[in-house]
Amino acid sequence: MDKISGENFLKKIHEDIISANQQYELPWPLLSRLNEEYLGYLQNTEGNFYYQWLAHLVKIMKPNLVLELGNDFGLSTLMMFSELSETARLISCDLVKLLDFIPPHIFNDTRFKFYTGNDLNLNIFGNDLPVGIDILFIDTEHTFDQVSAEWKIYKNLCNPGAIVILDDIRMNDMFNFWESLPYPKLELTKKCHLSGFGFFLYTSDSNPDPQNAYKEALQNAFERLCSLQDEQIKRNTFFS
Repeated sequence: MDKISGENFLKKIHEDIISANQQYELPWPLLSRLNEEYLGYLQNTEGNFYYQWLAHLVKIMKPNLVLELGNDFGLSTLMMFSELSETARLISCDLVKLLDFIPPHIFNDTRFKFYTGNDLNLNIFGNDLPVGIDILFIDTEHTFDQVSAEWKIYKNLCNPGAIVILDDIRMNDMFNFWESLPYPKLELTKKCHLSGFGFFLYTSDSNPDPQNAYKEALQNAFERLCSLQDEQIKRNTFFS
């Protein structure tokens, strides 16, 4: 699929989402633990539509595997889970386990799994490495270095044609990463999230390659270790 066709495909997805939202009702049984602030985001979607947008995307695309990097209190998690098919899976991870909005029974659902840890270290998934990702939602540390490192790793676990969503692309230097992407992409900042929001189509002919994912993770760990050592040497030199 060429870039223009890919962008038209993404525009069609967004148009279908807007159309579907006209008859949409929030999944209230799953939202009992939300506080007033986040209920307000759901009910006043001006510049905050991305929660509903994620739910519609899952319903329309019918993914077999959704991976969420970064979840905070878990509202985006809930919205995607609300439209997950009975045979699909949603895997979510974060550095710490907050997920205050997730009802306890969700954790017992075999379609959902949460992992705690640094997502640049694939060992956090144990034997449950998310291979064959159809939808990838990245909402972690909003820096070029972080999201670049994540993409180098996780693109090796994505299916060709996967949909990748990036939140907060207008924060810090995130937009540099967004602009560098060679794939068909569509920015939806004004409609979905005023701090930046966009999604792109992973146009690749390569099947998922877990071995390459592990290689990229190890390379990233090595580079970060070298960087820390260089900083330590500079500090020692400065104070000597």
